[in-house]
Amino acid sequence: TVSGGAVTAGAGLSLASGVSLEPTDPTPAGAATVGVGAIPEGVAITPDGTRAYVTNQGAGTVSVIDTATNSVTATVGVGSTPWGVAITPDGTRAYVANYSNANSVSVINTATNSVVATVGGLSRPLGVAITPDGTRAYVGNGGFGANSVSVINTATNSVVATVGVGAGPFGVA
Repeated sequence: TVSGGAVTAGAGLSLASGVSLEPTDPTPAGAATVGVGAIPEGVAITPDGTRAYVTNQGAGTVSVIDTATNSVTATVGVGSTPWGVAITPDGTRAYVANYSNANSVSVINTATNSVVATVGGLSRPLGVAITPDGTRAYVGNGGFGANSVSVINTATNSVVATVGVGAGPFGVA
């Protein structure tokens, strides 16, 4: 709350007007910084919590992080400007939306950390989400006025439908 130029937060914390509260170390206890590729954007965690998949827009890669050691264990080349990433519920595949000229989704086998399929025919895909049963991936197409969401059958890795939506569908959940 703000009263008379002072700010009061929960648990009795009060700051007078003109006083700021800044931590000396912005990294929370137990946190780690892990170096990945250029311009990291999307992050997805495997269902068992052992790995994080990070899209690197500026490098055209996905970094795979071992969450126990906070170290990069693999770097996977995908399409141009990877943006969003989602992991299937069984943890066996990662779907990566490649925004720029690639206009595709790369499918990564998480056991081998290699691209096993590329789904084309999209229009600047951004966000990606997988259904709870793992049978479909929904991908927001935000480029060239597409304003649509494509539906990918994960068994065949093919687009089975494209649905028109509002402007700029960046994220899907």
